[in-house]
Amino acid sequence: MSEFQDPKPIPMPTPQEHPLPAAAVSPILSKRHEIILKRIRDIPSLPEVVNRIIQLLATPGTPASEIATLVSYDPGLTSKVLRMVNSAAYGVQRQVSSIQHGIMILGFNTVRGLVLSASIFKLFEKQKGKAIGLDHQAFWEHSILTSVAARVAANRLRIPESDDAFSAGMLHDIGKMVMDVHFHGDYANVMREAKKRRLPWHGEAFLRLEESVTGTTHTGIGSYLAAKWRLPITITEVIQFHHAPWEAEHCQPLVYLVALANELAQVQQDHLGIYQRSYFSEPILEYFNLEDEMVQAMLAELKAEMESVGEFMDSLSQQGH
Repeated sequence: MSEFQDPKPIPMPTPQEHPLPAAAVSPILSKRHEIILKRIRDIPSLPEVVNRIIQLLATPGTPASEIATLVSYDPGLTSKVLRMVNSAAYGVQRQVSSIQHGIMILGFNTVRGLVLSASIFKLFEKQKGKAIGLDHQAFWEHSILTSVAARVAANRLRIPESDDAFSAGMLHDIGKMVMDVHFHGDYANVMREAKKRRLPWHGEAFLRLEESVTGTTHTGIGSYLAAKWRLPITITEVIQFHHAPWEAEHCQPLVYLVALANELAQVQQDHLGIYQRSYFSEPILEYFNLEDEMVQAMLAELKAEMESVGEFMDSLSQQGH
């Protein structure tokens, strides 16, 4: 019997059950829940300017000039937006130096994904020294690749909920970063055991391993934090249900989309884009009625997008001032 087979784990409360910050709900939670929540209670809120930008980006009719004004208050965000829009992926003829022009080229959804991911990247990179199990470079590369895969799949499947695909793909695994930084040695144990069992760290088996070691999962922690940060329900549900999209209540097509993107990204990373149907969850393929040829086409397109993944990673990690 494995040393990690603990008693039945206690799942994290979902945002629907407990939409309030941890401090407000802890009296009704079990002792084990309180211990888990105590570990993440002190994670800072997103900066107010970021919350305002996200709010405006989600408001129909918001002029790009208003977004540009807020983005310009943060030199780091300004630098990242301009670096991204001037990358080869967007093929602009002339160097873009206007933040407003850059926002119009990128589009609000991509800007929202960049602003959210850059802010969260910055938040956790400050605590990188506390992390002992997760490869942060590999984590962000997978997150970016998933967001690109979501865009590729959404375009091919013509999914109307694709507006949030980029941001949701970027943040679907954010709970892993939280657990690595705040769960001390427990998450290092998860990663060691996953390596020992040769488990891919983006799959269902890895989720069960997290439960047995820590008493919760990255989906529970991530969705709880997303609720604390007041992220849109679309993103929160993706974080919570991307390993079980059939359980999503409000945004099921988007959750299925990111679940598919997560698997596309995993195949690209772990198997160099070589297709086998067994690499994918059959319920996800059946949901979209996907034939092998379509999945292979998605993988081929994703492989062609790898340069843009590298450029986004550079934009994200750049310390612009």
